[in-house]
Amino acid sequence: MNEAERYHEIDLPFYRDEIAPLLPPRVLDFHVHIWRREHWREKPWETDADGGKYMVVQEEYPPEALDADLGRMFPDRPCEAVCFGFPSPAVDLARTNADTARLGATPGRYPLLIAGKGVQSPEELRRQVREGGFFGYKVLLNWYGDDYGDIAVSDMLGPAEMALAEELGLLVLLHVPRAGRLADPVVQAGVRDYARRYPGARFVLAHCGRCYLPDEMREAVGAVADLENVYLDTAMVMDPTVLQIALEAVGPQRVVYATDLPIAAMRGRRVYVMDHWMDVVLPGYPPSGPYRVAAPAVGGHDIRATFMVYEIILALHRAAERVGLSAGEREGLFYHNGAALLAGVRGLG
Repeated sequence: MNEAERYHEIDLPFYRDEIAPLLPPRVLDFHVHIWRREHWREKPWETDADGGKYMVVQEEYPPEALDADLGRMFPDRPCEAVCFGFPSPAVDLARTNADTARLGATPGRYPLLIAGKGVQSPEELRRQVREGGFFGYKVLLNWYGDDYGDIAVSDMLGPAEMALAEELGLLVLLHVPRAGRLADPVVQAGVRDYARRYPGARFVLAHCGRCYLPDEMREAVGAVADLENVYLDTAMVMDPTVLQIALEAVGPQRVVYATDLPIAAMRGRRVYVMDHWMDVVLPGYPPSGPYRVAAPAVGGHDIRATFMVYEIILALHRAAERVGLSAGEREGLFYHNGAALLAGVRGLG
């Protein structure tokens, strides 16, 4: 089955029958990467370094590719997106931030600046945010691949970055460090400290604090439940129980739909075995150690699988059903919660 056949025979019917009825008239994806080939300073997937191929699915994903993906995944409604580059030391941040800033002129595209502790001087940071029309930061992952190290939140963001976020009400989209994710007491203490010291900033924890397993979320979410300026995005979270725990703890207004495109354009699903998660995908995607495995053919045919974007939507819908959310609260998850966060940013331009 070729790409066109798979789309028309599997993806599109599944969207029309199962996904479209769950969505509001407009959708807002709060976590989308874009990058061009020329943004790379080095190509980690061409090395044998540990984690070099981690979460890299293609050499470039420019805005045109994003538009095409959203058009085919949501053919009957507009899909807006919060966009940023690849937040890695392997990337030329000046080039990718400049490219992302140009998206601000496109309706329904909301750029975030890749920033981190000391990456830009305070003066340059302010200038870039204002002139680029950035709605906030996508915090730089100041490590390579899956080596999350022993750093703390305060190693990723400093007083200069946070003072500007407080002043302008910026979004701070944070991919938390450390192997223990948000369940790590050091990470929890860092998030709590910054959320309390900078109440005007709005923190969005990517991937629900990187909690893909129910036990992780149970250990983690209590640390942020009382912090009204801390939100969770659903990027690559496909377990309904994880999302149910999050909704019950923080409430439906502090959860925003997100995907992590282009990762979520893969066909497959994120699953877990004991305490380890992995992406089970159709053949043809680049391998990524223990985190991405190709499903074997069954009876000479590939398994039925569709875009991970749809699996995220289904998981969020099933969690909302379990919690008993109203129709309005469900619409909030997929659009209004994120739109309200964007509307709260001050002093752009």
